[in-house]
Amino acid sequence: MKIYIVGTVGSGKSTLARKLSEKNSMCVFHLDNIVHEGERNRTDKEVESIECIFKNECFIIEDTLRKRFIPLLDKVDKIIYLDLPKNLLKYRIIKRYVKQKLRLEKSTYRPSLQILKQMFIWQKIGRSELINAQKNKIVLHNKREIRQFIKNFQK
Repeated sequence: MKIYIVGTVGSGKSTLARKLSEKNSMCVFHLDNIVHEGERNRTDKEVESIECIFKNECFIIEDTLRKRFIPLLDKVDKIIYLDLPKNLLKYRIIKRYVKQKLRLEKSTYRPSLQILKQMFIWQKIGRSELINAQKNKIVLHNKREIRQFIKNFQK
């Protein structure tokens, strides 16, 4: 099964991907790691390497759904959209920032006020209309729905 997890910053994409992977031994690809190498943005040529992911029969991709990756939606079996309440997302962004500043949570970037501000901007980018147009989508709205999905998930 090929799965694409979509959500804004702080929605729990990486956590969900990790839990599904642990339960079903699936490879996880974080598109942040494909687009960025630490603080450096990779070249378009480097990012094209994403096509090799699709040689796998089973995998999980997680991303905020950058425009350049929208065509990938047609290549997966399931799209899982994490559409959580805005207040929860804001809380998680601040919590992540504080944990990273205190070095309690690892980060591939240097946490700064500029990054924090950018996360709040990214959090406002809606993908609902695009996701709602997809036939193979599952929309999860809260922690309870996410826990239930993980419990029932089988590849």
